[in-house]
Amino acid sequence: MTDVHSEWMQPSLAPIDNVCIPPDLLNSLRQHSLFQRTNNESFLEKLACVMHLRTYGARDVIIKKDEPARAMFFLLRGSVDVCSADYERIYATLPKGSCFGEIGILYSMPRTATVIANTKCTVAALTAEEVSLLLPQFPEVEKILRFEAEERLELLKKSKESGAKLNRKPSVERNVESFRETGARAHLQRMPFFCDCPEDFLHSISLKVEPRHYPPNALIIRKGDIGTEVFFVIDGTVEVTTSDPNTAIARLGAGDFFGEIGILLNVPRTANIRSVTNLEVYVLNRADFLSVCGRYPQLQLQFRELAENALHNLQNKILKIDQGDIDTVAEGSNYVPIEEQHYGAPLGSIAANSVCRTTSDQDPTLPTSVDILRYKETRKRRASVAVWSDPSLLSVARSKTETSPTPSSALHAADQRYGSQFSLQEGFFMLLNKETLTRLMDYLDFASILCLSGVSRHCRQFLENADDLLHCVDLCPYNKRITDDTIVWIVNFISNRMRKLSLSQCFHLTDTGFKSIAQQASNLAELDVNSCWLLTDQSLALIGSCCPKLVKIDLSNCRKITNRGVQALLEEKMARNYSGLTEIILSYCKNLTDQTMHHLAQYNAKTLERLNVQRCTKITDDGFMAWADTVFPALQHVVLNDCSFLTDKAIAYLIKAAPQLQHLSISFCCALSDSAVEDLAQLTHLTELDASFCGAAVSDASIGTLLKRISLSSLNIRGCVRVTDVGLCVALEKIKLRYLNVSQCSGISRKTKDVLLRSENIGTVVA
Repeated sequence: MTDVHSEWMQPSLAPIDNVCIPPDLLNSLRQHSLFQRTNNESFLEKLACVMHLRTYGARDVIIKKDEPARAMFFLLRGSVDVCSADYERIYATLPKGSCFGEIGILYSMPRTATVIANTKCTVAALTAEEVSLLLPQFPEVEKILRFEAEERLELLKKSKESGAKLNRKPSVERNVESFRETGARAHLQRMPFFCDCPEDFLHSISLKVEPRHYPPNALIIRKGDIGTEVFFVIDGTVEVTTSDPNTAIARLGAGDFFGEIGILLNVPRTANIRSVTNLEVYVLNRADFLSVCGRYPQLQLQFRELAENALHNLQNKILKIDQGDIDTVAEGSNYVPIEEQHYGAPLGSIAANSVCRTTSDQDPTLPTSVDILRYKETRKRRASVAVWSDPSLLSVARSKTETSPTPSSALHAADQRYGSQFSLQEGFFMLLNKETLTRLMDYLDFASILCLSGVSRHCRQFLENADDLLHCVDLCPYNKRITDDTIVWIVNFISNRMRKLSLSQCFHLTDTGFKSIAQQASNLAELDVNSCWLLTDQSLALIGSCCPKLVKIDLSNCRKITNRGVQALLEEKMARNYSGLTEIILSYCKNLTDQTMHHLAQYNAKTLERLNVQRCTKITDDGFMAWADTVFPALQHVVLNDCSFLTDKAIAYLIKAAPQLQHLSISFCCALSDSAVEDLAQLTHLTELDASFCGAAVSDASIGTLLKRISLSSLNIRGCVRVTDVGLCVALEKIKLRYLNVSQCSGISRKTKDVLLRSENIGTVVA
């Protein structure tokens, strides 16, 4: 990649003048939120005249993360990618007409991301110095831009102080969106309360708002409480209910607001408001709002009148509900007809952009689109899936944890909840012996077992005391419902019987939940925390110290895990003389570096059997150099896929350290050469090799040498363009394989592939 990111290189095209302003550039300036408030065509034309046009080739670097910001860019032609410093994660692809780089010059802060050209593109560059020289000629524009900068900077500071880290999107991606969407003032101006307010008033209000985030199902406003805040919805959906939680008065989305009645009329909250999805709001404190309104008495009277009208409409709607003038839907929830809804947005479907989502990095450990469609709730829910979300069962868990009551008192709430739903009698289960019951329940999933525990006291006592049950627990199907509260209940219910636990994609869990697991599940041997994004190094250390029997752990895509966490896990187990790990999966843990390889050699060399460091792009040859003087006698399975910086040296160190290696995957390790593949012939026990898309590493010569010296049973060379018909036929002569993949090998003809498909020496051929 040619690095042409320097913002002060000679531009590809000469600066434009007043006569030939590109219309695309002028339109971009008009549409940009930074300049929309100016409404001054003369200013925009003069601004365009001082800009410089530059061209970049595909994959050229335009700006780099953490560099000083000196200019902002308007994209006139082509597209660009906003990505991480290592080019691994693409946060956004900006099309023609977009703008980038304004955050740095507006806030006088370093670049927050790297931007590279996706295709050949033309950009117009505008420096901070040019803007500052032009503004004195337009005092009104200068005032508006100063207001805009103050409002956005204040909001940025409050976002950091208020814990915006709860949002799943990384800060860089949110910064990319911050100017594509509108700022605080534009959100407020769309509200009925503020649409006709003076500029100075809106500026003062914009400086007072505070960004806040709520997870799904969070109670934001409770009916009857004294209101001190008004909320403006930026992203997400909330539901307005009365005393009956199943009766929805309205559903509010982006652009709506709530809470104004309480702060303007000084009355208790008139309804409950709960988040339906992840929610982002701007919050305005009552004292701040009234202090600003005090300078505008006419506006304060107008706001009060609007609040009184809203209160009147809401009371009429609640009265209709109390009189039963509503419809009932099939699921048992009361529904207010669309035509009767006036308070906020209609009670319609939730917008697609309000659903929880991750970054644009395509992570293979997360569900595919087919999986998502399969589990869409297009049919009636099974009650068993949400058993532990029931308030009565959660209250049982809390009482058991805090006071350890007798079994009869602990079951009272559960019996009340489920007793009327089952016609089975306690005596039915008394007819079956313990062994038969255990074998029957082995076929049930965890949710069904929990549901069964509510049938009777006998079932409950049997499930609590059966030592042969609940050894393997898979909570992945219910990942969106698993929170710290539910996991505390679950581990108390199972106690130390659990041997294998899967929490894959349970992204709501925090250190609180993992602490409960570590302390209660002392017999845990296998733990899958794939994509548990909030797992920290502290929790890993606790798991290492409290789970002596743990031998397998999957930490894939745990974004907060660092070298210290892995060290703490391994060090705690060794210090307490616990058995070492036999399997550790670290794929997509991009914070891990060569230091992790040092820790594996130091603490876990004797027992390690399987290691996966796929896409750990910060692990280099130096990491494997730490294995030079260490032997891993049990290591049989290693996955190095997408470790694009590994060279032949890393493979040489691996061969020496793991002589018993049987399975090796080096897919997309494009820095390897023929020598690395030929050296693999030293691994006499190697039976499976995945070298797909390895670029120069796989050729006729290297494959021929490898197959002559060792007996492979599985070979994947998909996408290896250096392999030809002649070389492959010679290499496979008299060789028997269980599996062979030669798809997308452009050097292999259709005729040769047909011969391979008919070969009796190869079990399965993918061509």
